[in-house]
Amino acid sequence: MPRTGVDMARSVRPTMARAVLHTLGPSPAGESARRVERLLGDGLSVPEQLHGRLVAALAARGWPALRTAAERLLAEDPLLAELAHCGGLPQLLGRVGLVEPWFHAGHRTRRTLLPDGSLAVRHLPSLARTPSPAESLLVCALYAVGTAAVVGRTARVEVVADGATGRPGEVRGATRVTGWRLHWSDGRRAVEPRPLDAVRAGFARHPARPWRLPETAALLGLAPRTLQRALAAAGTSFQAELLAVRLEVAGQLTARTALPLADVAATAGFTDHAHLTRRFHAHYGCPPSEFRRRAHH
Repeated sequence: MPRTGVDMARSVRPTMARAVLHTLGPSPAGESARRVERLLGDGLSVPEQLHGRLVAALAARGWPALRTAAERLLAEDPLLAELAHCGGLPQLLGRVGLVEPWFHAGHRTRRTLLPDGSLAVRHLPSLARTPSPAESLLVCALYAVGTAAVVGRTARVEVVADGATGRPGEVRGATRVTGWRLHWSDGRRAVEPRPLDAVRAGFARHPARPWRLPETAALLGLAPRTLQRALAAAGTSFQAELLAVRLEVAGQLTARTALPLADVAATAGFTDHAHLTRRFHAHYGCPPSEFRRRAHH
């Protein structure tokens, strides 16, 4: 399949590429590694397809190597370092949807806290690109390491690969990894997400949806007034959070893809290009076109 301009423009966050490269160590994946080293040395973005080759080489070394890369990334990237200070698993999950597109534009995750206290995660395509099994396993490792830092307990990991469930080290050669489940050893039930975290997570999954407070409250099993009070107690409002999430999504798409700005506006939930530009300038201090130019230099 030929690559489109959007495909070629997508990249991964430099700290993510660097964590994989350094975990592979000296003389890893040949020319691909040397290209990544040159790009990082010049302060340039690493295309996601090039990064994917190194992740495949890393996954071939097994689950411990993937965990090591995840630990390195969590220790070195300031965005992820902030997540380590979340007040618990529900708050962490509310923030993940806003942060993950900065690391990789070609995928997203859907997270569900289950009644037994475990966490189920589905790895989904974004911008019409399906993650490779190696990329899925790396993201799984990030979840395993990151949740342990917040919860204070190490999770037992089960991976869903090719329709079957197994441990991460048992799924080499899988053609598709669709998700995973994290179980904590003491069996404590997960706390229900705060309304603010649940609202943000919903907005992040579907930013262009015509969100309304009554319907959102019903999805959460709350009365509209109860949701309003909960958001006010957190120092925010329904409309403020919706705008903040849409601006976050618009910023990611502007900086990380070659999508036309009219498409960015539609995807992020803005009425049109002009509406996006007004809100974008007020929030980021420059129009989307200038924001994109700075991101590429």
